[in-house]
Amino acid sequence: MNKSTIAIVALLALIGGFSISWFLNNSKPVELEDGLWFGEQARALPEFELVNHNNQPLTRSSLNGKWSLIFFGYTHCPDICPASLQTMAEMLTAIEDPDVLEAMQVYFVSVDPERDNPEVLAAYVTYFNPAFIGATAPLEKLTPLTRSLGIAHDIRNKSEASTNYDVDHSSAIVLVNPQAEFAGLFGAPHDALALARDMTRIVEHN
Repeated sequence: MNKSTIAIVALLALIGGFSISWFLNNSKPVELEDGLWFGEQARALPEFELVNHNNQPLTRSSLNGKWSLIFFGYTHCPDICPASLQTMAEMLTAIEDPDVLEAMQVYFVSVDPERDNPEVLAAYVTYFNPAFIGATAPLEKLTPLTRSLGIAHDIRNKSEASTNYDVDHSSAIVLVNPQAEFAGLFGAPHDALALARDMTRIVEHN
């Protein structure tokens, strides 16, 4: 075997080694600190139509192209909703890579559409971060989406005589990938720095 042949074989072996290494690294599941990653088990969201806080439709196709973090709650919530939105605001501050930030969008979806109209949502979500998007819909349109994600919600102690009532709801943050698929879940309690590291891993891995 002459020198040129040996050089070619060595080069091919080197390229093959890089290819195998790349495949192995990119086929590994994403290991998260604070959540559950579905990987290839991600499933498509059902068709839905909400209204965002700018009175514009928010549909499944609206989620294409970015990693979406979605929290379901209501603006009269005394604790977990404001705490979760504040945590996600701090998460964005902790992410240093502008490309990762550009690849993400945070949504707050109200399961209390009677009180949380677009104007109320606009004031609420932008208080935590101007880039956050609020949305809601009548319960008959909202429930098929929440049911498909395993998000429970229930209005309690409501009466015609008062608008003062509570809403029980799940506290998880839903992760949707850029193909509008349910890709992961972050359970409470939420940690801003862990979320920042997890989202950086997810975006960079994909």
